[in-house]
Amino acid sequence: MSKSILIVICDFLLISLLSIANFDKPAENPGEAENEIELAQQQSYADAEMVELLKMSLDNERIRRSEIDASVEELADTAEEQRKLAEEQKRLVAEREQALREREKQLREIEEQRKAIESRYAQIAEKSKMLETRVAESETRNAALQTEIVAASAKLEQSAKERLELEKRIGDMRETDSAAKARLEAAHAEIKKAQEQLAALQSESERLKNENQAIALEKQALATQLEAEAVKTQIYEENLKRAHALVDIEKVEKEKILDHAETLAVGVSDLATSQKEMATTQKEITKEVRDLRPKTSSEIFEGIKNSVVGVNVNYTTTGLFGKSDKSADIKAIPVTLNGLTWLVFSSKDTGIGANLYQNYTAPESVSVSVIGKTSRFAPITVYSIKEDPRVFAVQVPAQFLEKEGITPLKLSQNFFAFPESVVVSLKNSYYGEVPFKADFKNDNYAQMDVGLIQSIFGTFSPSEGDLVLSRNGDYLGMMIGGDAAVLLKTFTPLHMLAIGAKYEKQRATNFVNQNSARYKQLPYSLQ
Repeated sequence: MSKSILIVICDFLLISLLSIANFDKPAENPGEAENEIELAQQQSYADAEMVELLKMSLDNERIRRSEIDASVEELADTAEEQRKLAEEQKRLVAEREQALREREKQLREIEEQRKAIESRYAQIAEKSKMLETRVAESETRNAALQTEIVAASAKLEQSAKERLELEKRIGDMRETDSAAKARLEAAHAEIKKAQEQLAALQSESERLKNENQAIALEKQALATQLEAEAVKTQIYEENLKRAHALVDIEKVEKEKILDHAETLAVGVSDLATSQKEMATTQKEITKEVRDLRPKTSSEIFEGIKNSVVGVNVNYTTTGLFGKSDKSADIKAIPVTLNGLTWLVFSSKDTGIGANLYQNYTAPESVSVSVIGKTSRFAPITVYSIKEDPRVFAVQVPAQFLEKEGITPLKLSQNFFAFPESVVVSLKNSYYGEVPFKADFKNDNYAQMDVGLIQSIFGTFSPSEGDLVLSRNGDYLGMMIGGDAAVLLKTFTPLHMLAIGAKYEKQRATNFVNQNSARYKQLPYSLQ
């Protein structure tokens, strides 16, 4: 009960006591009695008013208490909701802490794997250093063993001579000289021991000889590579010396060809005006003259740039960190070969290309998409060709060419009609004129004088996969390295691999191993 109500009640009780108490003397006359009755009535009315006031105060107190109870219940509900929210937050915090612990565990595992890889790299570097040390040690040991072998051989020969001498003396003194017999047995034992030691030394020498032979092969490979680089440098120097002379000669030859072409054109024009039946011949001669005229590299690039299509090779590999999706984006131009249209491109970075490594793991899946400007198609097979195991080809449907409006390139009829070829990097849209010459040891290849690149567009350096064209715009082949190109004088699809939905990992392994075996058989200068 509030303090105000208690005060009201106390006041009411005090007034009631005062109204009941009579401190005056009894009335002596009737008039005073009437006054007392009137006062009693007034007092009764005041008491009634006071009771009503007390009832109103009690009702207000009840209403206030009900409101307080409702507020308390609301606060209890709010407290319950806050408690539930706090429990939910606590659960989320626990889950986040668990996720953080798992993430920290994964990071620790990745760090351990990284350290293991770094350790392996360090071991490989240490092994490389040890190889050089072993070479020096093996040479020293081999020389020491050779000295020991020579000494043991001399000792063995001496022992054999002593044996023969002792046997001869024993034959004469068999019955009388027991000391000579003991000496002979000792000599036999010494000879046997020397023979065993000689066999062990010969075995050790053979092992070191094999090891030295392996090391010598490695040295020979490095020496061959250095020699090839030296020869290449010498060739570049010689090419630079004769560059100016070649340019002058080519200018004179070009002027003669142009004069000859103009003369032929005038002669054909005169014949056309005089004889109607010579019209067809005039067209053919004009075409031949046009073909004989070398085009500039800009003309050739302008003629082929709208025929470029994309070859997207997607494959999935399994490594140390699980499966990984990879892709190779290649640019190519359709070429008519043996009556069919093909896209010819390098197998580099495709995941199924020929290589010189021993341990090869085929991808889990391989798919190829050929993408044009308005349409695309997905080949179901890819071929490696007989002319070079690093070159792949896929057949192009005629419908795709019609939709794209592409005219395929045609194969050159005379691969060495011009002293230069035009090398085009389709990926970067760079091109340049490169002198080249036939490789007389390998008919399917040509040596490119990349040190004499002329009419260069862009920062250009020929590399594997670049297109090689004749100066009249016909197709010659493809670069297989920095200074060599494969010429497709013939085109023979050799090995086939199903891709896409019909891809099989074992067949891919066989496909790569077959191409790799052919790659290893190529001359060192073409690898």
